[in-house]
Amino acid sequence: MDWGSELNMPLNRNDHLLLNYIRGLNKILEEEWQTNARKLGLTLAELHVMWIVNSKNQLSVSDIAKIGLWDRSTVMQMIKRLQEKGLVRMIKSEKDLRVTYVELTPKGKEKREQSRQKEFKLFEFLHSYEKNNEQWMTEFCRFYREVNRYFHGDEFVDWVEETTEKYEKL
Repeated sequence: MDWGSELNMPLNRNDHLLLNYIRGLNKILEEEWQTNARKLGLTLAELHVMWIVNSKNQLSVSDIAKIGLWDRSTVMQMIKRLQEKGLVRMIKSEKDLRVTYVELTPKGKEKREQSRQKEFKLFEFLHSYEKNNEQWMTEFCRFYREVNRYFHGDEFVDWVEETTEKYEKL
């Protein structure tokens, strides 16, 4: 289905509602994530990089940029700060010296693990809401998967799905 066939429609009432409610939801998530990251001495973006790297044990800077939806130069700045904090290290590929991988140090793994224990009131609310609306979370995730597939592509969605399986095993 061509989801973009009606792109030139004027904004209507529902668009206004969605725009503001999605913005509000994102603001809650961003603030909670940032607060939790600060408690660990990190920025939200630095913590996100650590979670991305942890998902594959080591990743190239280009792969981190693709998955994190950042520019490569932004990732390099974050990696530099994380190196200064002793949380990541960069390793040259043995097969191709032009490729550099990023991996968490033991201190970085410990810090990332600490971040799993942080509180997210948004997720508490969503889980509570799900108890009274059984199929809601499945449909909510399906919708967001398709939005991300449309705007960020299969590679991003595949990474999310693949790494989700890893967290189900924890």
